[in-house]
Amino acid sequence: MKAPAPIRRQRAATARLALFGNAIPIAIALSIDPSSHGTAFYVGAAGALLAPAVVTLTSRRHPIPFYAAAFGGLPALTLLQAGTGGPASGYAILLMMAMVWFGAQASDRELGVGVGVLAACAFLPMLVVSAPDFPLSWGHGAIIVFVGATVAGSLRLMVRETQFLTARLREQATLDDLTGLLNRRGWTDAVERELARARREGHPVSMLLLDLDAFKQVNDTMGHEEGDRVLAETAARMRSQLRAGDVLARVGGDEFVVLMCGADPDDAVGGATRLCAATPARAAFSAGFGVWDREESPAQLLRRCDLALYAAKTAGGNRVEVAPQAMGDSLSPA
Repeated sequence: MKAPAPIRRQRAATARLALFGNAIPIAIALSIDPSSHGTAFYVGAAGALLAPAVVTLTSRRHPIPFYAAAFGGLPALTLLQAGTGGPASGYAILLMMAMVWFGAQASDRELGVGVGVLAACAFLPMLVVSAPDFPLSWGHGAIIVFVGATVAGSLRLMVRETQFLTARLREQATLDDLTGLLNRRGWTDAVERELARARREGHPVSMLLLDLDAFKQVNDTMGHEEGDRVLAETAARMRSQLRAGDVLARVGGDEFVVLMCGADPDDAVGGATRLCAATPARAAFSAGFGVWDREESPAQLLRRCDLALYAAKTAGGNRVEVAPQAMGDSLSPA
């Protein structure tokens, strides 16, 4: 499935940042006294340029190239230290470029492995290769590991906080403060998603649009605080009568809408009956009921239910009316 345009643009921007963010420092490193660089240096530079390209252009669905590039970037950057001072080399700072990715993009497990690979890159060359390419410098190796882990860990905390705040904002934008149900925006997103799924899977869908009959009287005689309590209690009772896959939202002051997913018309009517029985006496409602014809848009289905709701109201309220089957039909007020 093709990703949405905003996601594609974000991926492209991330790829450009990763590529240029690594290419520019490595290009600068290559330009510093190029005659002194050995083969290992150029191999490391090539690997360090290739690694971010592979990581950004593939995904975890292709684990072999993805993880080979993600973790292989650290040894590649370590090769730039060969013959230039080992862990004391000025090029050791380039290892932080990889740790930025582990902090910002990797999972907790990947981050832990990344820190382990960093530690191996800091100490193993001194033990296995040793001087002159990697002279012993335990202090510099320890600094590399400590700073790398700190950079990655700090970024991880910042990313988590940002993700938490984003989730809270998204939740606040789609939930009704009083009842905890979806608001109109959340309903719009949910109904489009559920109808698209039902269209793919061939499931029946029904919609019930409800309006409390005497809510204005409750507000006028008992105050808005009591009205809010009635709304919250009504929402809680409605929620308790619906199945896990149904979608319930408050789309107006005293107006609720239910999308019954995977329920045939008889099951949906039974759900409407349960809602009537569970609703507080002061929150008796009229409702318009419609079965999705698998072609109409969410707005068209809602419009049909609204016509049925109008018919229920004009017939005296506290009842459910069935919507016409085609948008070309209409219910004339009784």
